[in-house]
Amino acid sequence: MRRIGTCLIIALLSLIFCTGTVVGVTVIVSVHEKAGNLTPLPSAMLYADGALVGKSNSEGMIEFSHPGTENVRILVQKIGFSPWDGEIDVNTTTLDVEMSRKDVPLIIQVFDTDTMAPLEGAHVSIRDTTLQNTTTTNVNGIASFNVTAESVFTVKVEATHYHGFSSQVEVGLDQKTVQALLFRDDRFSVLVQESGSGTPLPGANVLVDGVDRGTTDPKGVVTLALPREKIYTILVRAEGYEEYNEKQIVGNNQAFITVALKKSPYSLFVSVYDEEKIPVENASILINGVVKGTTNTFGRLQVTDLTIGNYSLEIRNPGYTTLRQPVRVTAQGEEISVEMIYQHVNVTVRTLEEGAVPVPGTKIFLNGDEKGITDEGGALPVSLRLEKSYVISAEKAGYTVVKIEKNVTSLNETGPLLIPMTKSIDWLLVGILSAAGAAVCLGAVILWKRRGSGRMHGRGRGL
Repeated sequence: MRRIGTCLIIALLSLIFCTGTVVGVTVIVSVHEKAGNLTPLPSAMLYADGALVGKSNSEGMIEFSHPGTENVRILVQKIGFSPWDGEIDVNTTTLDVEMSRKDVPLIIQVFDTDTMAPLEGAHVSIRDTTLQNTTTTNVNGIASFNVTAESVFTVKVEATHYHGFSSQVEVGLDQKTVQALLFRDDRFSVLVQESGSGTPLPGANVLVDGVDRGTTDPKGVVTLALPREKIYTILVRAEGYEEYNEKQIVGNNQAFITVALKKSPYSLFVSVYDEEKIPVENASILINGVVKGTTNTFGRLQVTDLTIGNYSLEIRNPGYTTLRQPVRVTAQGEEISVEMIYQHVNVTVRTLEEGAVPVPGTKIFLNGDEKGITDEGGALPVSLRLEKSYVISAEKAGYTVVKIEKNVTSLNETGPLLIPMTKSIDWLLVGILSAAGAAVCLGAVILWKRRGSGRMHGRGRGL
């Protein structure tokens, strides 16, 4: 029994010794911001000898244990704060960690509102509850500061002859860039645009109170060295646009005024001729696919309600190829003359005797003009104008002259045009033969009479 009791005591002491080794040292860590009020920092990550051992609670507290056999390297990290690191010995049971917010760049870019050029030498100041700093912009119009992350600052910008700029700026965890546009107090700009589309109009002439102040640049802007807080009479002229003439109040904070010009209504005269320079009547005129009317007896039409710009002109008329061409209207009452090309149909003329036998070598005439001679197959291709009447003649020696009328009204009339040929009577040969027959008959009569007269003389001598 005594031996058993001794064993139990030894086992108990061994258990106590082992348990103490496993438990080690417990450390309580308090994480707070390095500031006057020591604000607790929740969600801070704590690493012991490189291993994550916990995250601070809402009160900034973390509790962890280590074997207590050697010093421990501590690292505490939190977004927006500079990391804290240090070392604790085996006897440390509490640790206060003060973390400082990290610095991030705050960039202020200063521009002239009228020209959008960087503004050098502007005074820039930033201020929060604990910090105030001032500097001036460089040649690129930039002022740079290093500020505490996740802070709010008041930014102010001042420059000679400019209205000041002031704004509340929230700085996060990364670089913050602020653009400050300064309005001059001794000038303003006029922006000229096309009414409706808003397209800038370069080259527009601007007059203020009757004084020529120049023309707008490619952006449609002209800058005027005139003070604000006044009433001005603004007159703007641009080719192809209606004149603008109104009074404008230029406010103290108004960098520019916008002038919208309406396009002037223009007329366009269209004259239409054919290939023979003859006016084409009743030709349909279309602008951008819309019918504007038809030409009169002189081949003319006045198209109204146009404005300066580009258009698509289309002209249609039966018997002519449709004409399409671009047109740019730049002045009032412009004249446009166009020539329409006839539509033609290729037709083959065929001369046939008795409806089947080709008659080669036949001369073909169109309205009296010779077009050629039929080939061995009695054929001749010709080109006929659409919607025009033709008298087609076919002539060949030994055949009666044939004339037919033809008016092609469709491009589909491409079949052969048949001309029936009939052999003519050769009246000269008939005359010659008739004369020869008459002569033969007359000689026979004369011969017969002579013979009869000789017989009568013989009988008289015998009596």
